[in-house]
Amino acid sequence: MRRYIANGLCEYLKEFHGVWHMPGHKRKTGDFLRSKGENPNLSMIDTVLDSLHNIDVTEVPGLDDLHNPMGIIYESEKELASVYGTFASYYLVNGSTGGILAAVASCVSQKEKIIVADNCHKSVHNIACLLKLDACYVKSEALFENAGEAIKAICNDNPEAKAVVVTSPTYEGVFLDINIISEIVHNAGMKLIVDEAHGAHLPFIKSLKKYSAIYNGADVVIQSLHKTLPSMTQTAILHIMDENLDADIRRYLSVFMSSSPSYIMLCDMERAIDIAQNYNYEAYMTKLMATRKKLLKLKNITLKEVHKNFDMEKLNSDPTRLVLSAKAPITGAGFEKLLSDEYGIVCEMSGIDYVVLISTFFDSDEDFDYLYNSLKKIDDNYDNYIKKIKDIENETDQVYTFNANCSDKAYIKEMIGTLNALEGEAAKDNIYVYPPGIYIVKKGEVYTRKKLDELILHVRQGRQLLGELN
Repeated sequence: MRRYIANGLCEYLKEFHGVWHMPGHKRKTGDFLRSKGENPNLSMIDTVLDSLHNIDVTEVPGLDDLHNPMGIIYESEKELASVYGTFASYYLVNGSTGGILAAVASCVSQKEKIIVADNCHKSVHNIACLLKLDACYVKSEALFENAGEAIKAICNDNPEAKAVVVTSPTYEGVFLDINIISEIVHNAGMKLIVDEAHGAHLPFIKSLKKYSAIYNGADVVIQSLHKTLPSMTQTAILHIMDENLDADIRRYLSVFMSSSPSYIMLCDMERAIDIAQNYNYEAYMTKLMATRKKLLKLKNITLKEVHKNFDMEKLNSDPTRLVLSAKAPITGAGFEKLLSDEYGIVCEMSGIDYVVLISTFFDSDEDFDYLYNSLKKIDDNYDNYIKKIKDIENETDQVYTFNANCSDKAYIKEMIGTLNALEGEAAKDNIYVYPPGIYIVKKGEVYTRKKLDELILHVRQGRQLLGELN
């Protein structure tokens, strides 16, 4: 991947410019910008910000415009498509969210029907609400068990739907059979949009490339570069395989993305692709798989069942995603806090009974060894950790959880009472926890006993429910 944007920016910055345009920092640094506080880390942060300001430019003559690329951005995105083998690929400066909004708006018009997996990201619900779409949901559990059967049934029941949106891999790294899904969706005359936010690394690792939706018949695929590639938060890419969607998607990208895209982000994305394309993953994958095999030998900590498959030809989950459960009574939230408090290991997220750790090729042998050795120490001293957790809860009247705002036992008791009173009522808002930002109860959905029990489990572990309860 040639770095058109970075090279073009270097040439531009070599020239003299009287900066009478935005950004307001005018690419200047100085002592008056420096923090006068006593915290030494502020000086470090200010130094980094000064460096970024030096290259923070806008759409001026001599550069290019992401919304109407004709120069360095045009050349970069053209090569980007060549790297992935797509009809077109576009940089996103507001994360996968902007790409999902644009993709759905391009495939489905106002008040038309769309089929959505019920574990989709909240951005899919948001665009459905914005366009007043008739959204019908296919259960993610059915997709995991038999994707072809589940998709065929819902397409047959909703033949007027214009598009199907699914997530693969999921936050927990589970793959769907996109090949069979795309075949059924296209036979039904619909478009397939795949939220592959957590799979940006897949096209670059030889043994995992075939699991990317890009190569399995999807019409549009959205990837978050910042999740698994060396790129800063808020960077993403949208891929188009169906050329008939290109014009509409470009139009909607201009609607949903900032009109002042960051050149810093564009340079970072271009560099991340260049690094990923030229990296040798063999040593990383060898260490990853060796660590996963050692984890299987632990007694009190286990890989989730779907992640125990080591056959690279028939994977049902992404091996770079480590999803671990601790034996009861340590919950997902408790396990997350235990790793953080005792060993400084910060997980991506915790579910009710598991934690998710994201591995990337930037993890060193030392990182893997430290992780495994820490887990081994917990495993070997499990009873002592359980006693310590119980002592903390008894002495402080707090549940052992990561969220201090929601860990008070009296608050939890009050919330459980509030939730129990909602049984049979229609939800006035979408209710979810973040991460992962997947709706547990959707607006208008009836609070069933099953859903309330799930919400109560989250509350008991100290998680904050987002969305307004009735």
